[in-house]
Amino acid sequence: MPQAWSIEVELGVNDVSDDLVEELVEHLIDHSPAIGTAPNGNLSARIFIEAGTARQAIDNALREVTAAAKEAGLPTIVVGVDLVTEEELDRRLAEPSVPELVGISEIAEMLSVVRQRATQLSQRPDFPPAVAHLKSGPVFVREQVAAFEQRWDRRSGRPAKPVDLTSAERNVLAVLSACVNANGSLVRGAGELGFAVLPSSAESGHEGHIHARYPARSAVVGEALRGLAKKNLLSIEENAPDDEGIVVGLELTSKGERVVSTQL
Repeated sequence: MPQAWSIEVELGVNDVSDDLVEELVEHLIDHSPAIGTAPNGNLSARIFIEAGTARQAIDNALREVTAAAKEAGLPTIVVGVDLVTEEELDRRLAEPSVPELVGISEIAEMLSVVRQRATQLSQRPDFPPAVAHLKSGPVFVREQVAAFEQRWDRRSGRPAKPVDLTSAERNVLAVLSACVNANGSLVRGAGELGFAVLPSSAESGHEGHIHARYPARSAVVGEALRGLAKKNLLSIEENAPDDEGIVVGLELTSKGERVVSTQL
């Protein structure tokens, strides 16, 4: 059964005058022509053909376009042909011209990892290439990142060795783990350490950070935080005193997440 096909024929000619373009349109008027310029500067003509098969549609389109070009006094050398059904053409035209883009923060959400881990993954040779590099960081096509997630084996590699933790380091990690699992909405404390996650962490404006406070006089907590950072389990973004103690912005690394899930 015949159906409508959209065929774009590219001719090996460029710098065509408007008069010749108008003449070409007149010769193809029965096929709803759209005359344009290919990316390489060549003349392209898209027409609609009713045909039972793709091969028939191409043959008819080539015959119509080359005949019209000859009548207009243009070269008839064909250098390219693109064919789709009318329905497929409508679908493509309905798609946004710019694909949905994501940065490191969005990638971290898509892959359920922290920002630091998302940055590491984006540097893998099998990760989709960035389409742009802005001051805020690299930008990727969401669809390509989603495809990477489907083939990414989170469990690949050798089993990691256990990490030696002091009692204070273990307590601090337990507090941070509880906060992550509660989306940063609860105040948690580490007993006598006086280390507590602030309830405003999720609204601090520092995406991925956990804000916590501990007494300024508590050398144990400060030492535990430095120890966790040295072991690459934690990144410390801020360290500032307030009236009640020292406030820090913290983020579990991918290694820290593993340790929390396997050792606590």
